Amino acid sequence: MTGRFPAPPLAPPPATAVFAPRLLATIIVILPLALIFGSLAGFAIGRVSAPPSSYRDQRLAQITTDLRRVEGDYLLAAGDSHVARWRARELCGLPLVNAGIHGATTRDTDDILAELALPRPPRAIILTVGTNDANRKRFRDPPEASARFRHTFRSLLKRLSHRTDLVIVTGLPRMDTRQVVDFSAEAIAGIGSAAETSCLSNASCRVAGTFADDDALIDGLHLADYERAYRRIAPTLCAALAGERPASSPPGQNAGADAP
Repeated sequence: MTGRFPAPPLAPPPATAVFAPRLLATIIVILPLALIFGSLAGFAIGRVSAPPSSYRDQRLAQITTDLRRVEGDYLLAAGDSHVARWRARELCGLPLVNAGIHGATTRDTDDILAELALPRPPRAIILTVGTNDANRKRFRDPPEASARFRHTFRSLLKRLSHRTDLVIVTGLPRMDTRQVVDFSAEAIAGIGSAAETSCLSNASCRVAGTFADDDALIDGLHLADYERAYRRIAPTLCAALAGERPASSPPGQNAGADAP
């Protein structure tokens, strides 16, 4: 007699057979979200890791934009914060492009002007430089400050003589060394003298005007009203631009202009 054996129970479907559709559905939902969040995270990281633009780069970009906008003849003012704080946009009947850089030394000014792509030569470049060269951290003694300035300033004048027919150099505003102890009054005096001497020996340079001793200061270093201060020396600036000898200039200005 043959016996009947019960049929073995059906084996449950493999776990993978049940899990696979769920996994696929999960991937379909999660993958686009992961891509989106990954892109956003990458963008954020890129923004954080990108080095911020320096003040110098920002200023250079602004000056370049201003130069592109100017039409016809124009003047270019260059130097340190004594120029950067001057808000005038016109002088002697001509548009004025301000290329001043806060904290700039004479060498910094030279470097900035070397990088500028001028659309055409300016009628004149107005220079107010030297104050930051008188910072005590830049020299051991005042004679060294004057010597360094003289060397750099002459190089600057030589470069500018190839970019304009006229460079107009102003004097430096006074400072109160009781408030700004990091600056040397003796160095400032030597630098001012070196600037005038170097300018007078350069055929394309004119010394035009100095700031008044009674111009008010706000911090011992910067003038309270640069518009007023520059207006006071504007006649000598405009006279130099017109090819006239400013009334304050000594006879024989630029004598020996061919000297090195």
